[in-house]
Amino acid sequence: MAGTPEDGAPDDLGLQELTRWAEGQARHIAAKFRLGPAADGDSAFFTLAQAVKLGEEVGELHAEVLGALRYQRADKSSEYSTDTLGGELADVMVCLAILAHTLNVDLATAVRQKIEDLDRRRAADELATLTQDLGLY
Repeated sequence: MAGTPEDGAPDDLGLQELTRWAEGQARHIAAKFRLGPAADGDSAFFTLAQAVKLGEEVGELHAEVLGALRYQRADKSSEYSTDTLGGELADVMVCLAILAHTLNVDLATAVRQKIEDLDRRRAADELATLTQDLGLY
């Protein structure tokens, strides 16, 4: 793991570290709100609550993106900055990691597979464009 500042978060956080952290955070949230199997609560309710929380954070991210693009009202423009945008992006990632954990999804593997799929699509698109440009279609 990369160097660790005083707060315990690594300087260069990878998906595996995020996943491990999310597992502990999910246990903490479940115990705090008496949700999920760790707290003898309803794990389906906990999962749904995490999905709703993710939606909330995505909504806040939408507002930050609008602010970054200066598409918010002038009286709200001072509320948005690179720091607040970064914070909302981080909130979405954290909620996503917790949701992935509650649904037993290996986030690192899922992202790796998605990138491989997107790379294959891009290569096929580039080949199709080249074939068309060369008149070989």
